[in-house]
Amino acid sequence: MPATLNLDPVLLEAAISGTKTGLEMCGVDPPPVGATRFFSATRPIAVLVGLVGKANGTVTVNLSERVMLRLAGALMCEELACANETAFDGIMEIGNMIAGGIKESLAGSAYEVEKITVPSLILGASYDVYYTRGIDIVSVEFEMPKIPIEHHKERFFSTTISLMQK
Repeated sequence: MPATLNLDPVLLEAAISGTKTGLEMCGVDPPPVGATRFFSATRPIAVLVGLVGKANGTVTVNLSERVMLRLAGALMCEELACANETAFDGIMEIGNMIAGGIKESLAGSAYEVEKITVPSLILGASYDVYYTRGIDIVSVEFEMPKIPIEHHKERFFSTTISLMQK
């Protein structure tokens, strides 16, 4: 019998489809390249959006500055060269769009979400997030193939859903 990953299929699908739906306005369609039940913020930028409904928790998008500039610039139809207020506003709006896509994807499931909160921006890398028992977590890694290969460590970002059913 082949080994399988113990990932909640509803949350896995929501993380993938919600991220892809949320990024449609940016004209970006990053492929998912991995998934896990654990979340570790290894990149210096994170957007955190709360989820409230039948299940409560968060969506976290963790990314490098290079990915943030690429996504926020695509949303605003301009090239962004440095992390500034415009880039931060843009990436928080993208976090909202991804959370909205996840909310839509979870409709009708045991993880149904009725509302999303205002996004928060976290600056600083290499922190771990610990959750209370009973929270289901899925973290999906995506790749931005248009970022040059010489920046291979900065080509990836993750979308993490952590939810506790009521």
